[in-house]
Amino acid sequence: MKIQMYNNPALYDACTAHKIDDIPFYEYWAKQTNGPILELACGTGRVATHLIKSGFNYSGLDLSSVFIHHCKSKRFNGKFITGDMRHFTLGQKFDLIFIPFNSFLHLFTEEEMAQCLGAVQNHLTENGKFLLDIFVPDPEFLYRNIDKKYKEMTINHPDGGKCDIWQKNQFEEDTEINHIHWYFDREDGGSVDEYEFDMRMIYPDTMDRVLLDSDFTIEEKWGDYDGEPFDETSLLQLYICSKRS
Repeated sequence: MKIQMYNNPALYDACTAHKIDDIPFYEYWAKQTNGPILELACGTGRVATHLIKSGFNYSGLDLSSVFIHHCKSKRFNGKFITGDMRHFTLGQKFDLIFIPFNSFLHLFTEEEMAQCLGAVQNHLTENGKFLLDIFVPDPEFLYRNIDKKYKEMTINHPDGGKCDIWQKNQFEEDTEINHIHWYFDREDGGSVDEYEFDMRMIYPDTMDRVLLDSDFTIEEKWGDYDGEPFDETSLLQLYICSKRS
């Protein structure tokens, strides 16, 4: 059965439960800026939970109204808004804006990227910071056998029991879009659910250029959450940016 991940907060939480290594990164920069924070593509509140508990003035925006309702139902002491990160007007500026965990890769064209970055510019204070977190495209992943399923992870399924997630992908070189297909194979032997999604693969030189073209200064570029400078061996692209003066 085909499923929609962004209408299923419990399943989304199960698939992202392992992702905690970036939390200290965002907490560190929240402390450095010490002002209003805006997270774009906030999902079900994975990062928000930690920042709000630490007392930061937090707002989160997500395209999924189901996810936003889920965040509000947790009674977080933050503000959650349904909106498109390419086109939003909040009537407020923020000292820290960030887009976590590859969410920027759901913008498929450079035009969409520029629209998003323009909206960020409009909401960032003059001395504010903008953080962006995406992975470095891996040729071994992009060009693997398109007919073979590869083990992605094992999760605790919200309906009970363990569930193996298997993955296929097909990369289009002309658009640089990777088409990804997940198969949810539950240990109870029930029907296998399927989920399809696309991600734009953004290479480091492209991301540098798009940020500079959108009037950002790249103050730092890290290759991991511990602050190691980005180099040819890095798996992540972590940008710490400010408005160009």
